[in-house]
Amino acid sequence: MSTPVLTIATHERFAAELAGEMSIPHRLKTFGAASDLEMAALLADTDALVWGAYKAAWRAPGAAPLRLVHSTGAGTDGIDFPALPPECTVCNVYGHQWGVAEHAFLLMMSLHKNLFGLDQALRKGDWTPQRPYLPELRGRRLLILGLGHIGRELVRWGQFLGMPITVLTRNPDKDRAAHAGIAELGRLSDLGQHIAAADFVVVAIPAAEGTIDLIGARELALMKTTAFVINVGRGPVINETALYEALRDRRIAGAGLDVWYRYPAAGGSGLPSTAPFQELDNVIMTPHKPTIETMAYRWKEIADNLARFSRGEALRSVVRPALP
Repeated sequence: MSTPVLTIATHERFAAELAGEMSIPHRLKTFGAASDLEMAALLADTDALVWGAYKAAWRAPGAAPLRLVHSTGAGTDGIDFPALPPECTVCNVYGHQWGVAEHAFLLMMSLHKNLFGLDQALRKGDWTPQRPYLPELRGRRLLILGLGHIGRELVRWGQFLGMPITVLTRNPDKDRAAHAGIAELGRLSDLGQHIAAADFVVVAIPAAEGTIDLIGARELALMKTTAFVINVGRGPVINETALYEALRDRRIAGAGLDVWYRYPAAGGSGLPSTAPFQELDNVIMTPHKPTIETMAYRWKEIADNLARFSRGEALRSVVRPALP
């Protein structure tokens, strides 16, 4: 029996990568900076949307229902779930944990060893800026918020480097701790009890109800003045103003920020916060870019899931199944 042609919509910048992995008959439709009306028209005769967003305004009255929304990443916070047709399944995809953990430790090491300060000083002939010896990560306490895909990989890196580790999560249990190779887990609600002892606080959780502004002025005030914050989860988990002020006033040593408070439209530009983080010399700012390897993995997984969907097989990484 022949496989039906699957009609798929995705952003124009992803079309070539997705098409290169597809193994089933399909018709690919692309969009760029489309209006809500244009998106509604595009999706009116589409089986699957490969994109990290869906809006109520994209559902055209009387149109055949969209049957699959497949996020291009792990996050689904851009999808308006109540607006989806009940027949629509939502999937996401991972594969980012290796690159994100690597980047988190890049930020940690660069800040801890004052990498950019050393580089700038030596370019001027100064061999001993600020301090004659460099610190190691070994023995420094690592506090990780979240034990998802990224959190588990952060644990693995920290253990390899000889760091004492504390992990806080919404759902601590012995099985999750054992799977991650740690003795026990704490709760996010216990953050105030643990943050004061940490040398590095790494945020690896999404922004959701109960995690937005999880770290605010109170929590930052509890931290050591020598401690660093690394955010590779979502910007709003840390209160924007409180973080800026703590860094500006040197109440904490520094921050490595890979996730932000405002983002430009696709292909656009602009500063990532209303606060002038860019003026601070104790912050490393990076634009949350996935690795080449992450995206190669994701396109293979998405294409495989689309093939499963076309054949009526069970899907991987289902966030919301089609409703009965």
